[in-house]
Amino acid sequence: MAKIENIKAILEKIKERGLFQDITRFQYLPLHMETALEIVENIGKTRTSKFKIDNENRFAYENIIRWVHCDTQIKCLNPQTKQETTGRLKTGIYIAGNTGSGKSWALEIMSAYAMAYNFQIQIGQTKRCLHWHNTRADAICDEYITTGTLEKYKKMPIIGIQDLGAEPAESLYMGNRMNVLRQILEHRGDHTDKVTLISSNMPINHKTLIDRYGDRVESRLNEMCNYFEIKGKDRRKS
Repeated sequence: MAKIENIKAILEKIKERGLFQDITRFQYLPLHMETALEIVENIGKTRTSKFKIDNENRFAYENIIRWVHCDTQIKCLNPQTKQETTGRLKTGIYIAGNTGSGKSWALEIMSAYAMAYNFQIQIGQTKRCLHWHNTRADAICDEYITTGTLEKYKKMPIIGIQDLGAEPAESLYMGNRMNVLRQILEHRGDHTDKVTLISSNMPINHKTLIDRYGDRVESRLNEMCNYFEIKGKDRRKS
């Protein structure tokens, strides 16, 4: 018994010092899925009247809604087999899809949905709204070219990165060339107190993604994110 108490005391001291900070989620249930989908669809229609939830994006929206509500019934896709699998509530979101399929807009809509309800998340010792700022990957690179720093994007507790892979492969600042998104994703993947949401034309296991960011980033993305795909034609043209 004394040995167990000593272990508990050590772990508590580590927690008090802020080492290995974790994420705490809070459930917002009961969840009435059809009502939630109707609300989400109407949020989408504030940007374009063409927006709709259909068979090609319903699985993603249903389960990102479950993620936001902290519903343990969340499902996602296995990036390798594309089969449904159990989702994780303390990791982020990765949405892959064709150009114009609505994957980046999904990050915007669901951030607005979380903010409207003021859903809470605790990251480390800080409790805050589960709302995230969405930034295009190429805009992050542009900022690095101007400022030479990535610290803001490494340290943000929650971030949405849109159009991963559409940014320049390297960005230049004062003679230093850097794969900006690779640096950010490697850093965030090494921390247990960061939530990262991503949209991209590339699936997590796509050869182009691995060639561009390396095996370490691919491995981290699998650990960091629940994986979804939104299929279909370019919705901007429909």
